[in-house]
Amino acid sequence: MNASAPARGPRRLLLAAAAVAALAAIVGAYFAGRAGAVRPDSHVRVAAEATAAAEPATETWPTPIKGGILPAPNAPLKDHFAQLQARANAGDAAAATRLVRDLDRCNRLRGAQWRNAGATEALTSRSTEGMTAAQLRTYQTLLEAMELRQQREREERAACAGVDERMLASLTANIAQAARLGDEQARACYLERGPLYDPRSLIRQPEALRSYRASAARLVETGLAAGDWRVVDLLQRAYEPGSTSLLGGLLGADPLQHYRYLKLYRLGAEAHRAAELDRQLAAVAAGLAPAQRAQADAWAQNTLDAGFRGRSTDGTAPGWEACDF
Repeated sequence: MNASAPARGPRRLLLAAAAVAALAAIVGAYFAGRAGAVRPDSHVRVAAEATAAAEPATETWPTPIKGGILPAPNAPLKDHFAQLQARANAGDAAAATRLVRDLDRCNRLRGAQWRNAGATEALTSRSTEGMTAAQLRTYQTLLEAMELRQQREREERAACAGVDERMLASLTANIAQAARLGDEQARACYLERGPLYDPRSLIRQPEALRSYRASAARLVETGLAAGDWRVVDLLQRAYEPGSTSLLGGLLGADPLQHYRYLKLYRLGAEAHRAAELDRQLAAVAAGLAPAQRAQADAWAQNTLDAGFRGRSTDGTAPGWEACDF
């Protein structure tokens, strides 16, 4: 009996090693399958219109390149605008991203100056007579916050000094370029607002709508391939019957597509958003055939497995702002 004991030891080791190897192979195959999964057809199609034949179907798409060093933070935009614009046009993704954010900051500055001036006047003209100790502390906190706003405004005025209307008029075109070069925030902004982000530029450049029509579907596909949950949320809202968004006008209302993307969004949602999203799904599902729902559910799961990670609701809280640069 004792003579066979040494033989059992090596056998146990071999069996254990084989089991570990088999488990590793299964796990590896699982993750390899997820990583290499083919993303299902998005079913995203631009709505056909009678005027579409006269519009370009595609446009030149830039190839992203890695550029050089960017200007220092808060450097005057007027001194670097031409250089950043040339680099962005050439496909420098970092330059395009920087240019969009600097232009957007300068574009917002004018309105912020008027609002801050009014708020400052209202605050500083307030009498402290009769205030309690607690009210005085609150008032002091408000004054300190006002000083911080004024300091930021001074920095922004210095950075935006000399930026003219011609430069600001390039904002939406540069958002589009940054989106094509992979800037996720610019992509979400352009898909949702397009040239309507700055309606003044649309008056000067009416062809911007044709450019949006030519770019949007490819930007959607790029976002889905990158696992961008913001694009999913924009799509489920755009396809909802009654949507008044620019993207909704381009794609057209489609209850089945609305259900598909809402289901995908729900699969990635945080627990505290689940009940609300389930109610929305149930309302949409009521208008679909059982076979349509089953197909859409399978599509959503397969699309999730093919490249989406993280939680869909992390960056898309109710009322989230796509153009918050």
